[in-house]
Amino acid sequence: MTTVVIVEDHEATLYGLEGAISRESDMEVVGTASDAISGLDTAREKKPDIILLDLHLPNQEGPRSTVRKFLEMNQSKVIVFSAEKRRAFVQAILELGVNGYLLKSEPISSVVDAIRKVDAGEKLVKSQALAEGKEKLTRAEREILKLLAQGMKYQEIATNRKASPATVRKQCELLLLKLGLDTREQLIAWAVDNGYGTLDRKQ
Repeated sequence: MTTVVIVEDHEATLYGLEGAISRESDMEVVGTASDAISGLDTAREKKPDIILLDLHLPNQEGPRSTVRKFLEMNQSKVIVFSAEKRRAFVQAILELGVNGYLLKSEPISSVVDAIRKVDAGEKLVKSQALAEGKEKLTRAEREILKLLAQGMKYQEIATNRKASPATVRKQCELLLLKLGLDTREQLIAWAVDNGYGTLDRKQ
């Protein structure tokens, strides 16, 4: 039987997770908490196999500090369950040594599956969107990729789309996060490689 403690401050999410996990024949929720302090106390007392941990909780110094405290107990495996998907932030949490990072957009079945994998010894389980460095692109984002692949700069794209250069820059920054890329040049290359157009003039 895999024992689980859930630390989540959103009541509906907490109860939903608790109910779903408890229905699994090979899992047992042995404790829940809605803030960082009570979460640490519950984890120390129950010593679960798995801690399912939200990143943004009341009574915490900061997400990374809180994750470190749970990891320092060295008695349970930690799976982060969060809506936070900024690439740099996610990478910083992964580098702390957590055993999983799941987005809150995941279905309950994926959360249950992740708990099983981590308990069985898999070192790191991530949401598919994070694992692939991809998330679903919007229509506007696909259009921007086409314009980038045609060799347009931010100002030209802004004129084409009747938007401000600042808006286009922000949209490109979001694309970098979604696709797991670091620079505008990498974004252009990705757009070309993935069929959004052919780069036909010098950047």
